[in-house]
Amino acid sequence: MSVGELYGPLLTALGGRDERIVVVDAGLGSSMQTGQFRAAYPQRYVNLGIAEANAVGFASGLARRGLRPFVHSFSNFLARRAHDQIAISVVVAGLPVTLVAGSCGVFDGRNGPSHFAGDDLAAICAMPGITVFEPADAVDLETTLEWARASAGPNYLRLRRHGMPQTIGDSLQAREAVRVIHFNSAPPIVTVVAIGAILDEVVTACRILLDEGIVPELVHVLRAKPLDEAAILASARRTGRIVAIENHVAHGGCAAGIAALVAREGLRFAALTLPDDILPAGDARWLLARCGLDATSIAVRLSSLLSSWSH
Repeated sequence: MSVGELYGPLLTALGGRDERIVVVDAGLGSSMQTGQFRAAYPQRYVNLGIAEANAVGFASGLARRGLRPFVHSFSNFLARRAHDQIAISVVVAGLPVTLVAGSCGVFDGRNGPSHFAGDDLAAICAMPGITVFEPADAVDLETTLEWARASAGPNYLRLRRHGMPQTIGDSLQAREAVRVIHFNSAPPIVTVVAIGAILDEVVTACRILLDEGIVPELVHVLRAKPLDEAAILASARRTGRIVAIENHVAHGGCAAGIAALVAREGLRFAALTLPDDILPAGDARWLLARCGLDATSIAVRLSSLLSSWSH
């Protein structure tokens, strides 16, 4: 299911609960499915065209007037084209502007490297005081929209464009910044951290490992910044070994932050991330396999890592 099919109704429902919400589009209304909000609340919708820097500046003005703007564009366009405006007009001022950033990583790979963002977090997470969310399913998405609405400061909501599941795991389970997913009662031997939208691939990989007699403890990071260090460290200390998996390059992403965190603990650590390369256009499934981030590849790489760590 495309994220737009899930996102449009959730955004519209959020707008019905809070009259301060204004949707700012940067020429991507059809791609990011904000049309339903526009139809329901036309006076709280504005499309400024393909002018991301202007959209962010405009949103900062709305926030200063007590409104809650949600700015919509692709991750690359916000992180690169509007970087200065995000930093100066939103982050320095600490304004409650939510940047809804579509097409994260290889999940929109068909449009090529100009459109899918594999390095956006390096630019965004470096900014002080911004909160970064990356939902894995529709339950996460609804949760993060509410968190962003209630936030007193700036937010970056990183969305995959294609293939977002309705729910991964128990749909009734309360979503937290970091949640631990147990597969059985056996003692885990490795902590596997799935960051954001890669969760569905990692869950399948963990089930493959279970069939091989390898018991992982899965930790899902929904809020990449600020990172809930205590929850991650608690699991890593139990197992002594931790692998972070992320739909982002190694430099500047959440996995890099986890590496710095566990280095202080002296724990074995590895990261499975997007390669340091300009990736070609391609179907998301093909790109995930090419990068070693589809479920089967993740399971093989994890098994190999654990084997090397045992010697």
